[in-house]
Amino acid sequence: MTLSSIPHEYSYVLASLFATALVSQYHGIIVGSIRKKAKVPYPNAYASAEDASKDKEKFRFNCAQRAHANYLESLSVVLPAFLASAIHYPTVASSLFGIWLVGRVVYTHGYTGSQHNSTGNGRYKGMFYSIGQVGLAITAGMSAWKLYNSGL
Repeated sequence: MTLSSIPHEYSYVLASLFATALVSQYHGIIVGSIRKKAKVPYPNAYASAEDASKDKEKFRFNCAQRAHANYLESLSVVLPAFLASAIHYPTVASSLFGIWLVGRVVYTHGYTGSQHNSTGNGRYKGMFYSIGQVGLAITAGMSAWKLYNSGL
């Protein structure tokens, strides 16, 4: 395969992968800045439940840390679906992945902005990321089916 045989639309796929790095950095910045305000020392991954119930910033830190962990957990499922989808549907896959990424940012912002001592309901503001996630699962299946039927 030569560079000239890669479809122009594949540039959207590469841009989407770059955006993944930006969203990961966003999570790191959010967690780091709230960690500092909450005075949660390294290497503690979370503030204790007792401390978080007494201190709003420690609660926010736990929410930010959980949002970041959830992003990383979900990325391991979504990224392969995105790459499989992008083989046959680079524009659609990039759009769905973009929806997922924006949803994850809104999810994090909502989660860290949740009312103190709540269940973190603010995270539901970003649940539209599910549209991208389900769409990628479907298009990954379609791409696999198309590849199977092509005889490759």
